[in-house]
Amino acid sequence: MYTQSYPEVGRGPAQHALANSLLVADCGTVFTKVSLFGLVEGQYRLMARGEAPTTIVPPHEDITRGVMQALNTIEFVTGRKLVKDGLVLTPEQSNGDGVDAFIATISAGGPLRLVVLGAVDAKLESLASQAISGLYAEMHVIPAPSFQAATSRTPLSVGAAGTEEKAPTETSSWTQERVTKEWERQLARMRELQPQGALIVGMTDSPAGPSPLQEACQLLTNADRQRKELGSKAVEVPTLYAGAPQYVEAVRRMLNGVSTVTRLDALTASEQLGQVSLAVGGLHERNVIQSLPGYARLQEWSGGATPVATATSLSSLVRFLAQHYAMNVTAVDVGGLTTTVMLAGEQGEFVPTVNAGIGVGPGLSALLQRVGWQRVGRWLPFVVTEEELRQYALNQMAHPASLPTSSRELAFSQAFAREAMMITMEEAQKASSDELNSDLILATGGILAHTPKYSQVAMMLLDALQPRGITSLVLDRTMLISQLGAVAGIAPIAAVQVNENDAVSHRLGTCVIPYGDLKPGQLAVRVGVVYNNGRQINVDVMAGSIEVIPLKVNEQALLTLFPAPGVDVGLGPGERARAAEEIDGGLVGLIIDARGRPLALPANDVERHARLTQWMQALNV
Repeated sequence: MYTQSYPEVGRGPAQHALANSLLVADCGTVFTKVSLFGLVEGQYRLMARGEAPTTIVPPHEDITRGVMQALNTIEFVTGRKLVKDGLVLTPEQSNGDGVDAFIATISAGGPLRLVVLGAVDAKLESLASQAISGLYAEMHVIPAPSFQAATSRTPLSVGAAGTEEKAPTETSSWTQERVTKEWERQLARMRELQPQGALIVGMTDSPAGPSPLQEACQLLTNADRQRKELGSKAVEVPTLYAGAPQYVEAVRRMLNGVSTVTRLDALTASEQLGQVSLAVGGLHERNVIQSLPGYARLQEWSGGATPVATATSLSSLVRFLAQHYAMNVTAVDVGGLTTTVMLAGEQGEFVPTVNAGIGVGPGLSALLQRVGWQRVGRWLPFVVTEEELRQYALNQMAHPASLPTSSRELAFSQAFAREAMMITMEEAQKASSDELNSDLILATGGILAHTPKYSQVAMMLLDALQPRGITSLVLDRTMLISQLGAVAGIAPIAAVQVNENDAVSHRLGTCVIPYGDLKPGQLAVRVGVVYNNGRQINVDVMAGSIEVIPLKVNEQALLTLFPAPGVDVGLGPGERARAAEEIDGGLVGLIIDARGRPLALPANDVERHARLTQWMQALNV
């Protein structure tokens, strides 16, 4: 399994080992959240929190304006002065004003647009995709025309008699005219993308030899010349070279005056992924984060420390939780422009997936284009038209900070959230060589944190992530977990205590998800529950249904599961499971989801609406 490498968070000043108070700002695409942490009876706790729209577009165009608005809320709530002369007041004063440290995480600004050039075959495309999977970056592959022409002529396979079987339609299709048109198409694509970085890959053992590397340089040169001829602002596209090492100096000469070239080890296998990931992360920091209006001021408030990408901060915390509690952890963060899923295993496995451009705010258009309106509409227990969903998406993109004003709009927003989580989870699972059954699912992001009912959050997570076996659902309603990885680099104890005391305090409940040979209408699993007060109940759960057994917060029970033959609850088909320890209750309760995996929705509209309504009523959605 691939384990992503990340730069250490908290770069800059030394750790504040004895910090009494910290301010943490998370500047997202739509909202900026600022949290005040302080010591309360010897434990670090969340003392106050403020939220304001992110201010990186006109008329404000200064990211610190949104931070200031959120800080004003905290000052009003606490009566504590945190700002003086336009600066965060540090260190904490004797009268309680100020804080000892200010930390910032950033996901605003959008993803880095990276073009991958050269001899890009399916293997190299997959490796490049893995390298940027945990970063705010979107990848666009533009293979060299000579490579496309050479590989399209390459025999597809060798027959049993040793004869070569060639592609019947591509063998002679790459005429000079087609090559010329491909060059024009690629130039137009570069003009459309306006990339912020380039990655050149490929060795010389391909059928095209070194030509694809030369053509990659020529494309960057032609695109630069075209921008200048059109009078566009000159923007250098930095190049990462991970191709044949013997040509690095030739590439530098060809791109002299056009692009700075950073040499990396040739990308040929998973061993080089970490280096590529770090280099692309550096491009995102320099070309996206540091270009945000007001960035220099934000860095000054941080005492010179570099604000951390939110995904990097989240990855640090998720890996820590998996190791600290020896469990498989899945974290999901649904944002306005980005959806993130991170899988961390107790043995050190880690699969980060940042789906840049896919979200429930400005990212709705890309989401709708990718999945289609029918996939979104399948989660709605009522009839909806394509026009209605598209109109909702347009309104939400224009006003991403707005909240649903009706139950119908709320259902739309949650349907889009399901699809954003689902396609991101699918990408994460494809990148994983092993199947990690989650012991803990940790959910955050505005659309989940602001959902009116906890049962609605539970239903969205079960529908989209489709866990198996036994897992716990936890909602980070304070939206702190994305920041705590960065906090750990400054004050590790504060990160641990705030996580346990405040960030993961909204436990939705324990879920049992039987899977395997579930026959609709027949018994899937018999659940025996022994409460800590001695009361006992037995519940039969039928295949195709979802049930909630009462088990409140601060209430525990011993659980015994008797699955039907062919049905698995985590120990093998038909194997009975008995919890060695009491399980915890939650805000929703003990959820038994026997709807099957993968979850299949009826194709018939009337039947599907009835089934969705039944499941929603079972969870009191």
